[in-house]
Amino acid sequence: MLSRRGCLLTGLAWPGAVRAQALPEVPLALGQFANMAFVGPLLELLAQGAGLRWRLLPLPFGRVVAMAERGQALGFGLGRTPAREEILDFSKALFVSRVWPVSRRDLGLNLRGPEDLRGLKVCMGRTVSYGAALDAAKGRHFQVEYSDGDPAARLRMLMAGRCDVLLTTHRSADAWLLERRLRQAGGYSAALMVGPQALVTDPVHIAAAKGSEWAAYLPRIDAALAKAREQIRELVDSAL
Repeated sequence: MLSRRGCLLTGLAWPGAVRAQALPEVPLALGQFANMAFVGPLLELLAQGAGLRWRLLPLPFGRVVAMAERGQALGFGLGRTPAREEILDFSKALFVSRVWPVSRRDLGLNLRGPEDLRGLKVCMGRTVSYGAALDAAKGRHFQVEYSDGDPAARLRMLMAGRCDVLLTTHRSADAWLLERRLRQAGGYSAALMVGPQALVTDPVHIAAAKGSEWAAYLPRIDAALAKAREQIRELVDSAL
């Protein structure tokens, strides 16, 4: 059974909700493996505050970026890079995303910054940006094993010894919260270890192609962010 929230987020009209039917429907591309337990309530707050309905387009992250750059949709969860800033306009920061190193506990790695990856083999998503420092270092200071599958596929690569470290993004500043989620997802119990601190901390945004029809919604999204800042902070700090 569809929930009212689900209808709102997917841009479907709830029966009898005349006002909702009149709201503009805005396409929003987002990663197909997004944690909707967190992202769903966040997007609902933004939709309510901005007076719109989302039409969600779950896609591989490379296509999320491409659709935003082509003006076909807004893109959710994008970080700023010099190349993107030439093409895209950005909302204010939604929250901070952190790039965490995950390794097998038996390796005993102590990874605290990008420089600690030197000489290691690292599992990464092919189309994901991990911040300027890591993007510049991959293939030069450390070897990369790419995976275009879901995060669980990279976990399996790590446990099979195809890489020494995998990089994963998560909003939490609590390494234990991420480690618990990974154990539950992969079933590897205490074999996994998340590094003591994030390697990179980077704000993420909603983005639109400069001059596109969707860029006009960014000020409304910014206003919604300002109104719901406390609720968003509670979501970010939650265990969702």
